[in-house]
Amino acid sequence: MSKARFIKTAIFPKDYPVIRNSKGQILIEIAVAGRSNVGKSSLLNHLFHTKHLVKTSSTPGKTQALNFFVFEDRLAFADLPGYGYAEVSQSIKKQWGPMIQTYLEKRETLKLVLFLIDIRRVPNQDDLQFFDWIVQNQKGMILVLTKVDKVKKNELKRNTVKILEAFGAGNIHHVYYSATKNQGRKELLAMIDDACAGESVAHDAKRLLTNSSPSGLRQSLGDE
Repeated sequence: MSKARFIKTAIFPKDYPVIRNSKGQILIEIAVAGRSNVGKSSLLNHLFHTKHLVKTSSTPGKTQALNFFVFEDRLAFADLPGYGYAEVSQSIKKQWGPMIQTYLEKRETLKLVLFLIDIRRVPNQDDLQFFDWIVQNQKGMILVLTKVDKVKKNELKRNTVKILEAFGAGNIHHVYYSATKNQGRKELLAMIDDACAGESVAHDAKRLLTNSSPSGLRQSLGDE
């Protein structure tokens, strides 16, 4: 039986929920972010041991809201809208950057970002801008390389190197994940526990601090 449950959907900060455990303590929060079609819903359902708790949109990029969940009465999760889908209107695209950036800047309980990247894709400009924002704001981050069942072992290693090189940092904490092959759940949960306890994962962003402008996220995700 799953120990996860849906809390609410929100768009504006005034509607963000205060998520507490059964003892009334406010829970720390983990944001899940990435491009449309990167596999966020599949990963969260697999992580939560559920099949349909996290809904998959039939139209990638259509869902423009944040969905909040609680897991095992100890962690809150925020599923952020996917970005970068080419076939949505410019008006919707312009909402993405401000919505995501407002959440990441204003949400005080946010302690960690699970940044999902498809192992078959080299990070694009949107991914790089999002990464830069995480670094500038010194948020904890785990890079989750999804859909690893789609590549062979030699491709896995080669593509991992390309992705890390694109971000300009070879020492990023990362994990391989495949909901289809039941791979990565145990490892990711252990990394989340370490990060939320203030271990090394949470300090990646500080070590990787660069001079990139955090305003780039708003421009890239909103004006492509």
